[in-house]
Amino acid sequence: MVAIQARTGGLSRPQAAVLAIGAVTAALLIGRRASPTPEHPRTQRWYRRLDKPDYTPPSLVYPVAWTGIQASLAYGGYRLLRAEGSPERTTALAFWAANQVGIAGWSEVFFGHRSTGWGAVASAALGASAVGYVAAASQADKTAGQLGIPLVAWVSFATLLTEEIWRKND
Repeated sequence: MVAIQARTGGLSRPQAAVLAIGAVTAALLIGRRASPTPEHPRTQRWYRRLDKPDYTPPSLVYPVAWTGIQASLAYGGYRLLRAEGSPERTTALAFWAANQVGIAGWSEVFFGHRSTGWGAVASAALGASAVGYVAAASQADKTAGQLGIPLVAWVSFATLLTEEIWRKND
């Protein structure tokens, strides 16, 4: 086991797991601070009153989708953190971290500041970062790259949804 760790140059399994799970959990918790949950009734009312397109998913879909996406990203991040050091790995980890920041920040922009326009911009930026992550991670660890595809798909949809909410309400 020690020989494998020395050869890979990545973090140990426990270190990689703690860092990956910690980053993903922090992003979810930070994002939840401004989300339309029962703990934030004014935000719930504001969001319910927005004119939304017919293809808006039911509220229950969001936590289910994000749990799956973040679980995939946690495992992808874990794999990258364990991988041999390389410029490709460094780039992939930078995109991975940027995505965690974007995931955490989007809720603050859209819900916290009640800004549908900037929410659409933030969603598009997160989408670009997600595509960058998949491309970069695929160069360092093919599986880690594939694990980012659900984020790209969801954020692509979310960007269209957010843009349409912006259009209908501003």
